[in-house]
Amino acid sequence: MVADKIIKALNSRSPQTIVGDPFKPAAVLIPIQEGEDGDYLVLTQRADHLNHHSGQIAFPGGRVDDSDADELDAALRESHEEIGIHPRDVRILGKLDQINAAYGYGVTPFVGVIPAHYEFRLNPAETAAVSSVPIAALLEPANFVINDYLSARGQPSYHFYVNGWDVWGVTARILVQFLELVYDFKVKRP
Repeated sequence: MVADKIIKALNSRSPQTIVGDPFKPAAVLIPIQEGEDGDYLVLTQRADHLNHHSGQIAFPGGRVDDSDADELDAALRESHEEIGIHPRDVRILGKLDQINAAYGYGVTPFVGVIPAHYEFRLNPAETAAVSSVPIAALLEPANFVINDYLSARGQPSYHFYVNGWDVWGVTARILVQFLELVYDFKVKRP
């Protein structure tokens, strides 16, 4: 079962937290689905009219609001608001390292399993599309590129090309970490 594999990989280490610069807390959910034909990961396309990151491919999530108990609560709330994943339908398996993101955010990614067949409900105010992407496609060398551009923090620029989407930025960095930990994905860093 994929959940056992993920739990083992995540429990083998302690997630790193951002130290130093103050940041605004944010969180995302990495929804995993186990299908008969393999594992899938749920990604969204942000609505085109949003002020920040419009049209980008992302995990469901967002900033931590005052009403949220913690980062996990924010990830679950945002996932419900954006694509209709009810918190009771998520089995949280653990979390990855916090990641620096644009606009001063520090993002905490949580990994959770959801049912293989799920009826997503898109909120058009936030989300243009949702897709269950085969993890096997993400692992294909032809679908992954590192370009020469480095971020302001000196981080490499990763791109996954799946389902006609270019997955880059923080989402791609989170994907690399997840795939390296759980699926033995190898990145030749510059």
